[in-house]
Amino acid sequence: MHFILGLDIGTTGCKASIYNEKGSVCASAYREYLNLHADGSLDAEGVWSRMREAIGVCTKGYPEIEAVCTASFGETVVCTDTRGNALSRAILYTNANAQEDWKKLDQAAGGSRIAEITGHISHPMYTISRLMWIKRNQKEVYDKTEKFLFMAGFIEKKLGGDWCAEETLAARSMAYDVRKGKWSDELCTAAGISLEKLPPVVKAGEAVGTVKEELVKYFGWKKPPVILAGGHDQPCTALGLGAVNGGDAAYGLGTAECFTLVLDAFTQSEKMQKAHLICTPHVVEHKYVTYGVLFSGNIVLSRLKEALYTGETQQEKSGGVNVYEQMMREMPETTDLLFLPHLAGTGTPQMDMDDRGVIHGLTLETKRGELVRAALEGIAFDMRRNLDNMKACGLPIGQILAAGGGARASKGLQIRSDILGEPIYVSEDVQAGTRGVFYIAAKALGWLQEYEQIKNYSECIQYRPQAEPISSYYEQKKRRYWQLYKKCCHHK
Repeated sequence: MHFILGLDIGTTGCKASIYNEKGSVCASAYREYLNLHADGSLDAEGVWSRMREAIGVCTKGYPEIEAVCTASFGETVVCTDTRGNALSRAILYTNANAQEDWKKLDQAAGGSRIAEITGHISHPMYTISRLMWIKRNQKEVYDKTEKFLFMAGFIEKKLGGDWCAEETLAARSMAYDVRKGKWSDELCTAAGISLEKLPPVVKAGEAVGTVKEELVKYFGWKKPPVILAGGHDQPCTALGLGAVNGGDAAYGLGTAECFTLVLDAFTQSEKMQKAHLICTPHVVEHKYVTYGVLFSGNIVLSRLKEALYTGETQQEKSGGVNVYEQMMREMPETTDLLFLPHLAGTGTPQMDMDDRGVIHGLTLETKRGELVRAALEGIAFDMRRNLDNMKACGLPIGQILAAGGGARASKGLQIRSDILGEPIYVSEDVQAGTRGVFYIAAKALGWLQEYEQIKNYSECIQYRPQAEPISSYYEQKKRRYWQLYKKCCHHK
């Protein structure tokens, strides 16, 4: 038997999965990043340690690995030395330290020109602003940096691969010319960033080396697998769900929530820019995607779990209850509470990293289950706005295919379907990130001829919007939610 190892590097944890030639999951392992986050940064070497541990557990008993392929979150940059080791902590996209640097770049290059080159709306969250900040505040680190790597490229280098940045990750830098397919000399010059410190850009599925012998021996593999470039987690997840044609929409329910809508061609318009809908390459060649995102997704439920379910969480650690299932059971059918879930800013369309969450309607009788329901409703109301904006821009939306940890909770999915007013389709394998890189690797190895061969998920579980009285309840609550949103958000 021959196998593919798919890796998915998330912001709170990493996962390794083994797939056979039929696409079945043979083994998986997940490791959370305990105590690796601090002040909007992440210990990159710690992530590699957790990833290596997950790989070792996952591949035990599966020594015939043909290829390794990796997906990761975007924007975050790792400063690496000549051997590929991290020189400092990786700065996350949620870190707001580069506002001043971004303003300088935006003024120097111009927002319209940035959008024309990169397909992205000018914003401080993207990598180029971080690089400017590092050069200004950590000059010694900047000077010692051999290459700036995205998290997937960093893991690939640790495995034994060459310096590289896969295109969908490079595009999230706001320094990449999406139509010319190369780093933008114009924007890097405006930012004062040396092109020599940026890695070569490769396509998803391109071979970037083989796993080094010491790791092959450490993991007990028979031979060094080829390392294949993966990509940005959102388009990889979209591919894992079979979203390969224009109108296919993947709904990622992870730490953040994200609609990834597939486009058949590069698309830009004034309406899209106002709604902060970008246009960036898909891991599927000649296709593009746009994103509607909320930075605080399931992380909101995680924080409620930590704050309100401490006793149950201790029991869960000792093999007791599933706390998230209990949270779902405790939700009432309705609640008057309103919850703006902006714990890490708004996401699209405002992209206001400084906005904060709001809970309205608390009383002495409020129960924790009400907070859980209000949080899920708030998340869905925010995502409804993204969906409405996409439709208003004339972007076709077909099936909405859900994936991620939140796709396991049927009540949460039903709430989202009711508020979005759209059916949501869920596959048995909700961890589509590693499945996406499996498809990339399978196509590169010749196991898969075309991505259109991927299973159509319309046959999977469907959650459809409910009729009265639920529809009236959400219509009335949506109006109240937007009134609160307009009052509380920094940008009207």
